[in-house]
Amino acid sequence: MSAQPRTVLLVGDRFAGFAVHEGVFTISQFTRQLPLLAAAPGRTQVLAGQGITAARWQELREEADRHGLGERLELRRFETALSPRGEAHKHQSQNTLIADLRREQEGRFVAALRLHDDNELLLDHQTGQHVQGMVAVEAARQMFLAVSERYYASRHPERSYYYVIDSMNTSFENFLFPLEATIEFVTLRAEVADPERLSFAADISVHQAGRRAALTSVTYTAFEPALIESKETRRARFAVDHTVSATAQVLLAA
Repeated sequence: MSAQPRTVLLVGDRFAGFAVHEGVFTISQFTRQLPLLAAAPGRTQVLAGQGITAARWQELREEADRHGLGERLELRRFETALSPRGEAHKHQSQNTLIADLRREQEGRFVAALRLHDDNELLLDHQTGQHVQGMVAVEAARQMFLAVSERYYASRHPERSYYYVIDSMNTSFENFLFPLEATIEFVTLRAEVADPERLSFAADISVHQAGRRAALTSVTYTAFEPALIESKETRRARFAVDHTVSATAQVLLAA
């Protein structure tokens, strides 16, 4: 009987702080170890965590083949489909956090968390072993946008919507690490009969390793862009005028 393969976890280079654990490496660290693996017997199962792109994974596969490890490395990376720009409301795909969105049952939706190594939230803030809390907050925001666009606003295909958050509260219950995680959206209220104004309330949670990492309760409203843009313009004008007036008064008093 052949020996069971050793299992290692790989994460993106941005998560070097997490790679202090035995059996966990950044993808660059592991790639540098391939010559040593080639000289050692046995098989290795390699599992991809967060931060590893399809391109980096392919580079690892090609480098393993060059070292004659093609049949001794079992590379496992789950392929996922990111939510499109129109759902996640992000122009750059590396900033999209929602993948494989699906309806589990009426009012309940699930997606995979996908975190790119160059995500905007990681570029200037990544310390320690865990993923910063703002990732969970942004994942909740993208989740309610994606669910609303795909499953609710799509009932009015002739219209587009501008989403306004009325309230948003997040509780952090456990650290989130750069490994597989899921996001769950539970609809508490969905008022969609009036196509000019859609109103929602939902609980959105992030789960990892059998535990809930964060819970976000949110209420939000979707309006037609023309309506919100006119209100936004009026309030922007007021803010400009107030700032100019206040500055003038300060200068006069000086």
